[in-house]
Amino acid sequence: MYKRVGVWYPKAVKNVFVKGGGEEMAGKKWLSAVMRLLCGLIDYLILMFPVQLVMLFGMQIPVTSVDFLFRLLFAVYGVLMVEYNHGATLGKMLGRMVVVDKAGGPAPILYVGLRELVKSMYLIPVIGWAFGLVSAVMMFWRGTTLHDMVGNTRVLFRWQVQPPEKDPEEKR
Repeated sequence: MYKRVGVWYPKAVKNVFVKGGGEEMAGKKWLSAVMRLLCGLIDYLILMFPVQLVMLFGMQIPVTSVDFLFRLLFAVYGVLMVEYNHGATLGKMLGRMVVVDKAGGPAPILYVGLRELVKSMYLIPVIGWAFGLVSAVMMFWRGTTLHDMVGNTRVLFRWQVQPPEKDPEEKR
């Protein structure tokens, strides 16, 4: 077991602690940004697009309801996957990326929920698309997005993380 900020984590979660803040990747923000976009596209194509089609054609739900339900399911999917899948959605798993809080530990579920709600708002026509575009530009320019800022999180490659130092009290 590892201890971080008064909370005990099982060894399975040890991979989500940051090694050196990622200085070796500082000059490659574009690589991280491209991978994040591809991971999001994978999440959409593999999981969310088929769900939308099933709701539209299989369940015969009206288009306006499908749009709202899709945004809600998109947020719930993101929260559950990040919380219970060691910080990664299916797309992030394939891209070998992980969501952590700013301190480098597992992101709290409340912050992940806020993060995913902001991400789902990017799907709102016109205004949401504009914020999504601003977020994408920020990702290439600053290495962070609007939803990362709201959720107090960051996304790193798995090779940028390492287990935390063992707590000295644990040795006793």
